[in-house]
Parts: sequence; C-alpha cells; structure tokens
Amino acid sequence: MNKPDISPNFTVDDIHKIREYNWETTKNLSAEERTAYYRNKALDFLKDAGIVPKRKVCEHELVVM
Repeated sequence: MNKPDISPNFTVDDIHKIREYNWETTKNLSAEERTAYYRNKALDFLKDAGIVPKRKVCEHELVVM
C-alpha cells in the first residue's frame, strides 16, 4: 500500500487513511516488530519537529521520556 495523500486541511478522512495505512503496514508483524515500527516513527516525528527526547534506560529496554 502506498503512503496516503494528506490534504492541506488535515481532515477526519486523512486520519482514516493514516490508520488504514498503518494497519496494512503492521498487520503481519510480530509484537516486537510492531513496537519497533511505531517507536521509530515516533522518533522520526520528534526529530522532524526539532524535539530532542530525554532518554532513560530501564532494565529491559530504552524508554523515550
């Protein structure tokens, strides 16, 4: 599935397109792969927005705070 075209006004339909795209992209991934997919997307968004996340290391994984 191709990335959805988002309108300049960002409507409810755009949200539906994004959710459908994410579902199609992640429906066959394992829980770990899905977690990594969304974590990487969130980090990319923060980078694009100019936000530097604080990082805290927990016992099992790196957590973005």
